[in-house]
Amino acid sequence: MHERMPRVLSLLPLIGHPRDSKRIAMLQEAGCTVEALAFERDYHQGRLPTCPVTSLGQIPHGQYLRRAFRLLASLPTIRSALRRNDVAYASGADMALAGIVAGLGLGRPMVLEVGDIRRVQIAKGWQGALARSLDRFIARRSRLLVVTAPGFVDGYYRARLHQEIPSLVVENKLDELAMPAPAARTRKPPLKAPDGSRRPIRIGYFGVLRCDWSWRLLESMARSHPQDVAIVAAGYPMSPADLPERAKGLANVEYLGHYKSPQDLPAMYARVDIVWMCYPAPALRDPDWRWAQEVCRSNRFYESGYFRTPTIALAGGADGQEVERLGIGLTLSDPGDEAVIQAIRAITDEDLLGWQRNLEALPRSVFVYTDEAERLGAALADIVQRGMPSGSATPGPGAHA
Repeated sequence: MHERMPRVLSLLPLIGHPRDSKRIAMLQEAGCTVEALAFERDYHQGRLPTCPVTSLGQIPHGQYLRRAFRLLASLPTIRSALRRNDVAYASGADMALAGIVAGLGLGRPMVLEVGDIRRVQIAKGWQGALARSLDRFIARRSRLLVVTAPGFVDGYYRARLHQEIPSLVVENKLDELAMPAPAARTRKPPLKAPDGSRRPIRIGYFGVLRCDWSWRLLESMARSHPQDVAIVAAGYPMSPADLPERAKGLANVEYLGHYKSPQDLPAMYARVDIVWMCYPAPALRDPDWRWAQEVCRSNRFYESGYFRTPTIALAGGADGQEVERLGIGLTLSDPGDEAVIQAIRAITDEDLLGWQRNLEALPRSVFVYTDEAERLGAALADIVQRGMPSGSATPGPGAHA
């Protein structure tokens, strides 16, 4: 352990994103003192930060010009906060850029976390070129890149941007110290009753609900086969936005509303037999963007694994590859509506029990953090203690070469 762990300023694009809040908790566990500056949005607040948070005001979702003006207006507040901290930890490129501009001349190192690669970053034409130029600018002025999957480093920052920024991989695993009692890790009641009748299989659809294809297919299946399937949805409905109203029109579909992570997770997973983990829609998997969507496992992968709940995933993606390799759920090689419906209707008690046994046999480190907090804290402490100029950092403990 370092003699004095650094004071960390967390720069967040919104309050309550579970990954950002987990990262703050990890830094605190490592001994860092953390404060956060965050914008407010009408968005899912799954887990609130466990540190003091100063609001930078409201920011619209997706309206990039208005967001740019709000970022400019926040620069004096960010600069003031940087003065009383040793290092900035930015969630996303826009917050890193704001921190770099606000901190000119202060000498505070920047750490950038990337949890996603968006389509515009891969796009052809001037918009894609501009996005990549900004990403190069930010990478050259950051001391460490924290990613949720090594493919983001190899496929984008190294192969496309030609940046050799040191990196550290911290997957979307669960923080077991913050988890409530895992009541949902018990076996679920069988689908088939002693009299030979069969209850519907209960499919969970959790998180930020933004895949039109997923909802259309689940809704269609619930409508056409009410005796075979029931849907339990929970989270923030983005697309379709009227998902809660549409759920009310079907007796075998239940929308639980927004939820808090990790407090509400045990009860949610206890209600379902299997979890829908198919994202993005097959139509969005174009060659240029495919790697970005298929190198990082989703939050649902780690949550469902922790609660020993099998999953339904698309074959070929990061989730689907692991589900198939570990034998912990159904993988869909044919995403056509009828093929998906028939594959789900064909799931048996033997299938579910086999997948659950395989989940139970896996080590906890597949789904929960082990030494990531210690490695992340040590990396930040080394950056601050070395005080090197930007661009000359070397990988800290556990870094991705």
